[in-house]
Amino acid sequence: MSGRIQRWTAGVSATCVTTLIAMSGCGDSATAPREETFRGPQVAVGAGMAWSEMVFDTSHELAGLSVVFTEGALSNLPPTLPATEFIIPMPSQAPATVYNHIGINWQPQGHPPPMVYTVPHFDVHYYLISMSARDAIVPADPAYVAKLLRAPTAEETPAGYSPDAMGIPRMGNHWADLSAHEFHGSPFTSTMIYGFYDGKMVFIEPMTSKAFLESKPDETIALKVPAKYPQPGRYPTNYRVAYDATTKEYRVTLQSFQTRS
Repeated sequence: MSGRIQRWTAGVSATCVTTLIAMSGCGDSATAPREETFRGPQVAVGAGMAWSEMVFDTSHELAGLSVVFTEGALSNLPPTLPATEFIIPMPSQAPATVYNHIGINWQPQGHPPPMVYTVPHFDVHYYLISMSARDAIVPADPAYVAKLLRAPTAEETPAGYSPDAMGIPRMGNHWADLSAHEFHGSPFTSTMIYGFYDGKMVFIEPMTSKAFLESKPDETIALKVPAKYPQPGRYPTNYRVAYDATTKEYRVTLQSFQTRS
């Protein structure tokens, strides 16, 4: 979630890492099934870097979609408002999916509702729409309010989710799970938000507090998912927030994908 934002983009060319899957017998390794990992361009975040990473399984299906932060990305961040948006491109060499780009919003003082999300945290938006479509979500559009108020159908709404009271330009409405721990007296650590505009899902958003990342977690959280999505594709059924002590990297990963329509 974000109010007023600034955009920071930087980067280098995307790379692809291919991993051979171990095979028994004496088959030709050149024709063995392969799992492929694609990495997007690095973007400066804080005193470190962040990038996207996509893993495709041996059937060439999307199996994992991550934002990866180096340790330094959690330091030297802007300490005051406005929130800062970092645009994280998808790997250019990866097969096309329903995911267009990633927007990480650094919230140094959190955001409403008070006493729930008012701690420093990252909003990791996996967008299902393009930047140009986002730029059209503005109050100058005569239909803006009507599109904000247009709710998704029951089939397209995850169980237990309710909308925020106000929409946000370039995003739409944020829908939260009111049964989540942070609404019932526990400190906010990580949660899943869905974004809707004009009745359609426009982003999938894991939110995670800076303090939770700094605790170097490894936690997998099951998702409440809708029965129907705005377009056919691969959608996650859980997400993972983890620290890798070997590479000294943090990962926020959508995973356990299913093909849905």
